[in-house]
Amino acid sequence: MSEEKRKQQEQETKQEEKKLSETWAQDALGDLEDWIEEQGIYIRQ
Repeated sequence: MSEEKRKQQEQETKQEEKKLSETWAQDALGDLEDWIEEQGIYIRQ
């Protein structure tokens, strides 16, 4: 049964990878900048 569960998780992971938007890089950069600012560090732009 654990083998079936592992295969199901692999399929779900593959489906999630396909769902990446075309702007995933900009989205990730924005999230990272937000997190940095939450830490009290402000980046000059």
